[in-house]
Amino acid sequence: MAIAPQSSTELGFSLVEMLVVVALAALIGTMAVPSISNVFKISLGSTTRDLATTIRHAYNAAMMTKKVHRLVYDFKDNQYWVEVGPQSLLMETEETRAKAEKARRFVKLSPEEEEKKKAESPFSIATYVTRKKTALPRGVTFEDVTTEQAKVPITEGVAYTHFFPHGIIEQTVIHLKDTSSHHATLVVEPLVGRSKVIERYVEAKEALPEP
Repeated sequence: MAIAPQSSTELGFSLVEMLVVVALAALIGTMAVPSISNVFKISLGSTTRDLATTIRHAYNAAMMTKKVHRLVYDFKDNQYWVEVGPQSLLMETEETRAKAEKARRFVKLSPEEEEKKKAESPFSIATYVTRKKTALPRGVTFEDVTTEQAKVPITEGVAYTHFFPHGIIEQTVIHLKDTSSHHATLVVEPLVGRSKVIERYVEAKEALPEP
């Protein structure tokens, strides 16, 4: 007995049906999954707000403990944390750094002595503000930091914002960026512990008020 040939509908999906399924899948994927660029932008925004909160806590800690605190920005490892120091502190300036460098030329220290001298910092991590060093989320980095003591933006090594017991903060402009070319500016005001968040790159001379 002859077997009747199967129709195309019995063999499986037609080409049109497959195209419709692919188009629907692409549409659902576009609606359900945010783009990588938006994910990085969200991370940048939340990081900037978290940093502003840390600044506020450091300001309060300096006032309550009557000790100098400082916020550390680590460019190499993309981390930040708060340290506590003495009740008073002689601020480091370009002039004091130049004098220290000049003095080092006349006093030769061994590598071991240099390391020991570096380790003798009067500051230690303030675990009641930042329990440990806080890493920036993946894709977010420090771009540069400008302070009252460092007029030229710092782009490598470490930078600091100092908080004093009498309620004064070292005025600072912090720039962060992500791998999708989004930028954020955080302006640390010298009083009250407030920070201003701007969702773009604003140069320090524009962000800081005239003296």
